[in-house]
Amino acid sequence: MNSILLALPSKGRLHDQMNKFFESSGIILKRSGGQRTYSGFIKDIEEIEIIYLSATEISSELLKGNIHLGVTGIDLIEEGKTSVSKDVTLLSRLGFGKANVVIAVPDHWIDVENLRDLSEVLSEFRSYNNRRMRVATKFSNITRNFFTKNGINNYRLVDSAGATEGSPAAGTSEIIVDITETGQTIEANNLKVLEDGIMLKSEICIFSSTNDIWKDIDLKPVERFLRIISARSEALGNAELLFDYSREDKDLEINLFREFNSSFVNGSPNIGESVSLITPISMVPSCTYYLTSNGYGPVRTTRPDFIYNQDSRSWNLLKNSINSK
Repeated sequence: MNSILLALPSKGRLHDQMNKFFESSGIILKRSGGQRTYSGFIKDIEEIEIIYLSATEISSELLKGNIHLGVTGIDLIEEGKTSVSKDVTLLSRLGFGKANVVIAVPDHWIDVENLRDLSEVLSEFRSYNNRRMRVATKFSNITRNFFTKNGINNYRLVDSAGATEGSPAAGTSEIIVDITETGQTIEANNLKVLEDGIMLKSEICIFSSTNDIWKDIDLKPVERFLRIISARSEALGNAELLFDYSREDKDLEINLFREFNSSFVNGSPNIGESVSLITPISMVPSCTYYLTSNGYGPVRTTRPDFIYNQDSRSWNLLKNSINSK
């Protein structure tokens, strides 16, 4: 039987965050031959073989179609794509490593607040200086694609070997494209992010290669693994609201879905029944206010560890991507 190759970050903060996520999911990772080795397996799902690589290497191996599954960032996948890359499918967002790829300009450019302003400045700069403005970045592909999509011209990309945010102060570029979690480092270097300057929202996800690497692979271990991952990742982003359905409202279910992206666990309730409502965490305050304002309460909130659905989204995505080939 062919092994299922799963690539995981080998070290650093992403490695630690990944281990924490898997531990909270009840998935036990074992290294082959000790903690210093770069291979391993999942306890009780030993058909999945683990290889430990850097996040950049993982994205590269996925895009080459050399591994079945990998945990890496959306930014690295998008940056690594080429005309000969294999298809890659995002199966599940894991809820950590969130950051944005952004455009930042010197904060004393008071007349440059958005892409339209930037486009005008780039054109004027070339006219006055007889050269294109330099953009320092480690994300050349993402930058080029974003600028092309938004009609931005008259720039020159400069590869950033060190700390990108320091390039304008060092005189090696005028503006930057960088990845940031909070924006504090950018601000500390006297730069500002454009109002519409978020190029890409990234986070750590599990991806699959979408090619004939899946041929002759027993998918049952993968289904089991992905169902666990999906249930855990969905629980991390949601809360459960519990209340009694004390009065009839035929529009309640559809209103909760439209306004708060909330859904009843057990379908439409009957009068007097207890209701379990799954709601995005960010919507809990407004959703509970809506319920209590409409005569439902008290509303109790809990945080589920897992939310298992009959149809696992990540498993369905993998099946569909394989079957489409």
